[in-house]
Amino acid sequence: MVKLDIHTLAHHLKQERLYVNSEKQLIQRLNADVLKTAEKLYRTAWISKQQRINLDRLIITSAEASPAECCQHAKILEDTQFVDGYKQLGFQETAYGEFLNRLRENPRLIASCLVAGEKLNQDNTQGVIHTVFTSIYGNCIMPEDESYLLQVLRYLIEFELKESDNPRRLLRRGTCAFSILFKLFSEGLFSAKLFLTATLHEPIMQLLVEDEDHLETDPNKLIERFSPVQQEKLFGEKGTEKFKQRVQEMVDSNEAKLVTLVNKFIGYLKQNTYCFPHSLRWIVSQMYKTLSCVDRLEVGEVRAMCTDLLLACFICPAIVNPEQYGIISDAPINEVARFNLMQVGRLLQQLAMTGSEEGDPRMKNNLAKFDKSCVAAFLDVVIDGRAVETPPMSSVNLLEGLSRTVVYMTYSQLTSLVGFMRNVMSSDQLKEDRMALENLLANLPQNKPGKSSSLEMTPYNTPQLSPATTPANKKNRLPIGLFFGYTFWSYFLVCR
Repeated sequence: MVKLDIHTLAHHLKQERLYVNSEKQLIQRLNADVLKTAEKLYRTAWISKQQRINLDRLIITSAEASPAECCQHAKILEDTQFVDGYKQLGFQETAYGEFLNRLRENPRLIASCLVAGEKLNQDNTQGVIHTVFTSIYGNCIMPEDESYLLQVLRYLIEFELKESDNPRRLLRRGTCAFSILFKLFSEGLFSAKLFLTATLHEPIMQLLVEDEDHLETDPNKLIERFSPVQQEKLFGEKGTEKFKQRVQEMVDSNEAKLVTLVNKFIGYLKQNTYCFPHSLRWIVSQMYKTLSCVDRLEVGEVRAMCTDLLLACFICPAIVNPEQYGIISDAPINEVARFNLMQVGRLLQQLAMTGSEEGDPRMKNNLAKFDKSCVAAFLDVVIDGRAVETPPMSSVNLLEGLSRTVVYMTYSQLTSLVGFMRNVMSSDQLKEDRMALENLLANLPQNKPGKSSSLEMTPYNTPQLSPATTPANKKNRLPIGLFFGYTFWSYFLVCR
């Protein structure tokens, strides 16, 4: 009887061991699948952000970037492939990987170097800013990277905007490090996309369906939109009282339509304030807190800067170009609808500035028909957020427990970044952070990255680099690895 029980126990233990081993293998396969999917996500995110930068380059600086060149660049990005970085860097892979990892974990140093590079008027500063976001911080897919980038933005407020003689003009230009990083961050932030879609989809669709005419409120510009024959048909003989009266009637009609439209936008804005991204709220509150302490800046001017950041840099671009932000997908936007969307955006910005000297006197008639505190109240909610020092953690963390182990960048981006940092260190712009940068660069080889100091990159062997960052667990840090991807030479020629 005892032998039978022992035999049964041994059988059960064997079955349990087989089951445990089977579950372990299944977990290992699932982990491998997760890592493979995550790697695919990182690569897709890198390529898509490069495509977005390429598109912005075509739209904003069309004189410098021809459509043919941008189309070629887009095609090359689609064909991008990646290979291990050590195949290009050899034993230098560890040094460059450690450099990028330590740089990633020092947001203050990154902010100081970017500001110093702008003061030196380095040509590659904007490219380095893009590299910081897309490569070092991996498009902020991971919560840890998002937290680091928010700290970079906070330091840029302190080092760049606070020290500027005219911070609002600097912010409005959209070419400073803070503006570029904020734009890249807000465009790719998942919670920002949710907020913009929830807030703007319905009113924009309603505008596209209902409006057929330009909602022009300037009488002179309204007349110019019609030919002399159309003017006489619509308003009568030019110069008569009847002509002026009919023009004013159309202006009043357009103003009434605009008021109705803007009120709908404001209603959805109030309705969805609860889902405004916490990270963007933290940035705005940090800006208000930091700049309010500057003696030469009045509170009204600081508030105007926060308005520019929220509306001119975040909400209004999505109103004017909703298709670029994924708010609408299949509805065509003609020239009339685009103009009306721009009118809505202008009114929202003017409403936010109600009570300040920034108000446009030509729009006083329109603004008088709104609740003067409607948009300003939304701004107050955002500004009055707790200005804590620590950036907020992402409320939607779908990648909990997963650590990013790679960073993707081109070979030219690596050399440009290192060259940028060395130029900054050799200048006298850095003060407190000079020693930290010097320690970072000390372990890097002086020659060009590659297996051999005599290696010259040809148009056909120039690789694309992606060094790895460390896992989130800093107590058990893994060695840094590097990864490359080969593309056509023209890609690097365009990106340089």
